[in-house]
Amino acid sequence: MNLSDIGVRAETEQQQGAARQLAAELGLAMARPDKRFQLLLTCSAKGLAVCKPDDPNMGGLVRVDFSSNTSSHRLKQQKQEMIVRAVAGKGRTRPKVLDATGGLGRDAFILAAAGCRVTIVERLPIVAALLGDGLQRALHHPVTESIAERIDLIEGDSVCILREMQERGREIEVVYLDPMFPLSRKSARVKKELQVLQMLTTEDNPDDGGQLLQSALAAASKRVVLKRPSKAPYLADHTPDFSLTGKTIRFDVYLVQK
Repeated sequence: MNLSDIGVRAETEQQQGAARQLAAELGLAMARPDKRFQLLLTCSAKGLAVCKPDDPNMGGLVRVDFSSNTSSHRLKQQKQEMIVRAVAGKGRTRPKVLDATGGLGRDAFILAAAGCRVTIVERLPIVAALLGDGLQRALHHPVTESIAERIDLIEGDSVCILREMQERGREIEVVYLDPMFPLSRKSARVKKELQVLQMLTTEDNPDDGGQLLQSALAAASKRVVLKRPSKAPYLADHTPDFSLTGKTIRFDVYLVQK
């Protein structure tokens, strides 16, 4: 999607200044009545959100909200989350984790809630803005404040950042990867969050899963954890040391020997 297809608007006059600043930072136009945008970023008292206007199949706003009912349920069930077992193993010590495919940050937040120090890398500026806004709100919420304090956000290309960290000798114990799954044509209605992420992913800068996996294996000191659909082939034909498999997803775990 071209940046000219995305507009920024303020919900009220009070958010006009924040909306203009965001538009300037992201290189986007302010929304106006005579221009139809495929996506709209909205600044409101509830935080930053994105929506696809005039689409009855994708109503509502998409925002990063770590205090939502869905996030709260996952936080309560964190000990049962496969991702925690895949990343942290059976030990009580929680590793430092680099989430190289940040997205909307839900998995990273679960890992931080379990005690991991997490660095999120997100290459899409608009998604990084949504993440940054959600983390700032989480820092000011009594339930999520201590969790958000264990999360750092970096905007950039994960392959380059992993290489730079490796060259600087910065230890990355675990690298977590969640490449975007292909949208299933069998599903009558795909979650609106995935639709937005698909629309924001530009074809001229695709995720090279194989290259990202190799970069992660070179940088991690303990393990790389890769999230995949449960029946998907191994990424780049690289067989993991073991996998944890659920009904719809699995976590392929690659142990690093250094």
